[in-house]
Amino acid sequence: MPGPETIRDYLDTVAAQIRWKRARAVAVRELGTHLEDQRNEFQAEGHSPEEAERLAVEEMGDPVAVGTDLDRLHRPKSQWKMLCLLAAALGLWLVLRLAERWGVSYWSEYVVSFGGIVLLAAGLAAGIYLLDYTLLAKAALPLAVLLTAAAALGGRLQFQMGCTHDLGQYIILLLPVAMALAVYGLRSRGTGGLALCCLLGLLPAVCYLPGSPLRFLWALWGAPPVLWVSLFGVTGVLAAGVRLGAFGAQQRNWLLVAAYGTAVLVCLAATFLRPGQWLYMPQEEMTWAQEIVSHAKLAGMVELDPALMRDVRLELGFRRYHGYMLAVLANYGWLGLALIQAPAAAILIFGWRKLRRQASLLGRLLGTAALAVLTWQAAAVLVQDLAGLRGMLTCFPYPFLSDGGTALAVDCALLGLLLSVLREESIARDAPVPQTPQKETA
Repeated sequence: MPGPETIRDYLDTVAAQIRWKRARAVAVRELGTHLEDQRNEFQAEGHSPEEAERLAVEEMGDPVAVGTDLDRLHRPKSQWKMLCLLAAALGLWLVLRLAERWGVSYWSEYVVSFGGIVLLAAGLAAGIYLLDYTLLAKAALPLAVLLTAAAALGGRLQFQMGCTHDLGQYIILLLPVAMALAVYGLRSRGTGGLALCCLLGLLPAVCYLPGSPLRFLWALWGAPPVLWVSLFGVTGVLAAGVRLGAFGAQQRNWLLVAAYGTAVLVCLAATFLRPGQWLYMPQEEMTWAQEIVSHAKLAGMVELDPALMRDVRLELGFRRYHGYMLAVLANYGWLGLALIQAPAAAILIFGWRKLRRQASLLGRLLGTAALAVLTWQAAAVLVQDLAGLRGMLTCFPYPFLSDGGTALAVDCALLGLLLSVLREESIARDAPVPQTPQKETA
């Protein structure tokens, strides 16, 4: 049976073999470009247009076999390990929430509500996972500005669902995602584009400066979370962009990133050193923490003075953000502390390892943003709780573990974004970099 003799027929046959619609368009476009290049070469050798097209198609080979190979290569990379780890983390979150609230009206008050939170969080992760993250590139800069503005509103953005949820506080966790979009949108602007990214990243930070006219936007909640997120998440994304060559290979780009990090540190220092504002050292909790950490067992409850232990059980309950890890250590030892963090820690380790294989600049930036936030949350909560620093490093809970339904939903959304990046590893393509027209010289 004779095969197709035109490029169009050849591409249609190849496309029929590729089952993933998202991959089909990418593969056919790239294959079509290659076939057109081959046709042009044959024409340059003196063949007629029809003969050149037929020869190009014949040289490419059997379209069914080519399409089958492309179908095998360009399947979605289903992240089963990561999805199973997320299911384990959400299951652990639900079990801990139900176990610590066992009592009257258990089903109606807790099982339904906490189960609904888990379903919402899992739905967010799954929905974003299945979306095409490259669509964000079409409006990268507007989305970056919108997310940054929303984060700058802080606690002014709230909604009621049984209780007041400070949605604006959790949008702060999306600041690194906004910076990833800004870096991608300004990647063709060189050092000037990087400077614009730094200015955009500083806008939420200056809201916390003493005497800032924008300070009224914030509902002051513990330590300034926007500064910590900016310091670790946004600075990490900027560094990733420079390392990946988004703004050209210039040494001064690294100096700009260092200047941005220094500026955030200055804002952080000014906020903490303001008299009577943030410089609050919870001496009693620090004493508890030191005693518990120094006397903790490998497994089992720590043995301390009965009066102190009574206070620990009362003040460091599992229902609070601050002291959660310390309470686990006091009651279950170092093994218990390690086991309870295992699902979230495994998610972060696998995520960082997989992200290194991404070829897409947008994918690397968005993945770095999501992982930087989740890693900072985990590390900050662990250090803060074991040191007895109430809210000094973060006011967000440990990802996928500590109490907090809104935080769980936002963390799952970030993980869903990472999974979407990993899923499209084989087909994600960056948009062409806009070229600045060159001025003609006389």
